[in-house]
Amino acid sequence: MFYKSRNIALGLISALALGMPPATALNIGISPSRIEMEINNKTRSQSIRVLNLSSEPVEIKASVRSWVMSEDNKLQEVAPSEQSLEQWIVFTPSQFKIPAGGAQTLRFAVRPRIQPKAGEHRAVLYLEEISRANATAKPKSRSVRVVARLGVVIYGYVGEVKRVGVVNSVTVDTKLNAPNAVFDISNQGNAYVRLKGQYAIWPAAKYPGAEATKPVVNVGQPGAKIPENILDTGSLPSAPVLPDNRRQVRLPITKKLPPGNYVLDINGELNGVSINKGIPFTVPAINNNELVTKPASQNLRNSLPRK
Repeated sequence: MFYKSRNIALGLISALALGMPPATALNIGISPSRIEMEINNKTRSQSIRVLNLSSEPVEIKASVRSWVMSEDNKLQEVAPSEQSLEQWIVFTPSQFKIPAGGAQTLRFAVRPRIQPKAGEHRAVLYLEEISRANATAKPKSRSVRVVARLGVVIYGYVGEVKRVGVVNSVTVDTKLNAPNAVFDISNQGNAYVRLKGQYAIWPAAKYPGAEATKPVVNVGQPGAKIPENILDTGSLPSAPVLPDNRRQVRLPITKKLPPGNYVLDINGELNGVSINKGIPFTVPAINNNELVTKPASQNLRNSLPRK
């Protein structure tokens, strides 16, 4: 399946900005958008299919970088170390042209230069759409200008993979026009963890309890049937929490809620560990143009078993 540039999230959370132009500037599709692979003694080739969706030829330049997640859960480039996956990736071609409606296969292999440490290794393979400098004004110029770039996130695993995630708490902060649910997550393993599942918002007076609720079938799809009394529903945020990290992953609540009492119902998991909770919160009334924030939280550390 091809992923159009306007829908690509670099395998992480929505668009991960690195000072890049918007992804819609790229008229290409890629498949897959994320690669996870084992690193062992047998060199195994992987491939990425790049499709030109425009009516004009495009020129693409490929490069590889190392990355971590920043404090605000965005992909952040970092300098490589000798244990970085970036140092071990060999790919071809590094620059190519794709005719209108055409396609190109980019192949890469992982060849460690030293003995890799056990656990997760990460890189991002960038595909940059470039344009030549004005040839008429500077006929001998070979400079290039990056129009936009997208990335395919690559995870490489060595030895035993341990995903040990803990949800320390879930807090709902009700701020004027911008309420947020905040998941405080720790990762004590050697590979990323991420939330999966759904949330739903109920009026507190009509909430049947966490054990009585179920995920909504085909949520987000046309024709999905939303059960009575559910005010809003959607998917949990899927930003990865990297090894030996503690992060606050935010879920914006876009539904405009009048003042009152509500419950954020969670039907999900953190890498196989079930999260089935109802978090009460209050949207306060506005008083003298000021909003008094009343966060509600529930400590989940003792209620969730560790994987």
